[in-house]
Amino acid sequence: MKTKLLASLFFTCTLLSCNSDKETDPAPVPAKTFNFSFRYDTSLEEAKDYELILSDKGGKVLLDTLLAFNVNHNLSLKSEDTKYNLTTLLIDPIDNSYWIQTYLQVNPDKWRVAYLPSSETPVVKEKADITYTNFPSARDFYFQSRSLNSYRGSITGNTLTINEFTRLVPTDLAYLLVPSHGKYLFTEITSNQTTADFSKAGNTEKRKFNKPANISSFATFLTGYTKAGDRTSSINLYWSPFIPSEEYDLQFPLTVIEEFYLNVSYKDAGGYSHSYSYIGREVPTELDLSPVSNFTITKSGFEDFGVTFTNDKPTIFNSLWGTEDASIEARWGIFSSPDEANYKPKAFLEGLKSKKLAGKDLSVFKLLTGTSRKVNNYSYSEYYDLWANSKLFKENETRQEKSIYKTSF
Repeated sequence: MKTKLLASLFFTCTLLSCNSDKETDPAPVPAKTFNFSFRYDTSLEEAKDYELILSDKGGKVLLDTLLAFNVNHNLSLKSEDTKYNLTTLLIDPIDNSYWIQTYLQVNPDKWRVAYLPSSETPVVKEKADITYTNFPSARDFYFQSRSLNSYRGSITGNTLTINEFTRLVPTDLAYLLVPSHGKYLFTEITSNQTTADFSKAGNTEKRKFNKPANISSFATFLTGYTKAGDRTSSINLYWSPFIPSEEYDLQFPLTVIEEFYLNVSYKDAGGYSHSYSYIGREVPTELDLSPVSNFTITKSGFEDFGVTFTNDKPTIFNSLWGTEDASIEARWGIFSSPDEANYKPKAFLEGLKSKKLAGKDLSVFKLLTGTSRKVNNYSYSEYYDLWANSKLFKENETRQEKSIYKTSF
């Protein structure tokens, strides 16, 4: 009897214990939802849709969808992550080529990207002529209007005539530089026939930069903006391949222009191409030009890609891959921070299981270029948060950056 009583008590305690455990088990935590908006713009009228794929850091696909161009899309997925590998794929209807872009470990919320975007503001143009009187005794001149164009120029006595250049309607701005005299003149264009007196020309200022040793193909390009921050107010001011000089690297006007965009390019002794760009109200007197590359590609195969960096690490590293196979014409750009720049491209692309790439041979890609970009005062994440938001980018445009790239592997 005592044995049965003890067994009964043991069973009851066990049952109560089990029930107690069930009551105290924590409820499962619901998976977080990541909500984001995304837009992809293009001027290609026959382009129907693009594919958007988000995957986690390990490559697991979390979202794969086909979306219409030129429309804001509100999307969501179940994930604890705040950063993702974002891939877009489109087929260009002009030549049926594939354009693929992957951004590793980014937050794509409020992104707006573009492929061959159309101009937001339609412009009216017409052919025009301008005659410069009191033109100095010189055969060299550099002429520009706001609209990049071709023209015919002729000199008769002290008169220079520019025929059939393209002007914006209703008003445009003409710029004439005579490098050998260090003179320039801006002229407002309000009709298709204009006469300007070059005796009113102003004096330019010149720059000669300190350059790294053993570089080649050094070139400068200068654009001016008549209204700071307004990229529609641009006019080209100088291009050194067109105006070669041993005395200076560029010369520029001292009036009318509120802001300058300067680009300097060259090739170092190791075969790497360098590009330095700057935006500011003054043309700099000194440039931070690197004598050598800040990266070395150690593995260039499609199965395994590797790169190392110097202490001067870039903000962004971009590898561009392409196909030469008749079965598919494609270009694929992979953008990453330097910390994420070693990867296995073939396995990554195959793991996406893209709808648009279904049935295609993905083994035919090869490395075309490797590019490092160093953007002053921005981290990788900060830059893409800015770059992919057109309004923010216009308000906080990067002022100085360096790019280094290599094309032979």
